[in-house]
Amino acid sequence: MAPGGKGEGTMDSEERTRLAGPDEIKKEMERFFEHLERWKRPVFFFEKAWKPRCDVSETKDEVIVVADIAGVASENIDIAVEGNSLVISGIRREPESATRRNYRQMEISYGTFERVLVLPAKVDAERAKADYDDGFLEIRLPKVSPEPPREVEVDVSTE
Repeated sequence: MAPGGKGEGTMDSEERTRLAGPDEIKKEMERFFEHLERWKRPVFFFEKAWKPRCDVSETKDEVIVVADIAGVASENIDIAVEGNSLVISGIRREPESATRRNYRQMEISYGTFERVLVLPAKVDAERAKADYDDGFLEIRLPKVSPEPPREVEVDVSTE
């Protein structure tokens, strides 16, 4: 018997630990996953550090893509149309003064980025125009006129 007359393995009310119920577990899991997205892990040379947020819209004549890439120098942005996709890539460099800071919170991603967006229509990449202002990259891609249906004559032979 343990000192104090209690049997081994028993707990009084002070020693008892309250077990977490499903609601508490759910809240803890949600908190964990919220922070996981912002977690800064080492970026290897073959992976992209972040993906910019983008809006894709279209009018009758063009597809318009707006990317939020604040802090990226215009010379560090690459834009390409590959098949039916638009590829926006580049690098956001960390300010030199940032390397000497003791961070308490770090939410801004630095390093290479790439975003591949499936375009909702065929576009003429040669006539595309891009404008970068106040951290937003706007790309206007004129749509290709659909080819009119053509009639094909089929020779049906009867034997």
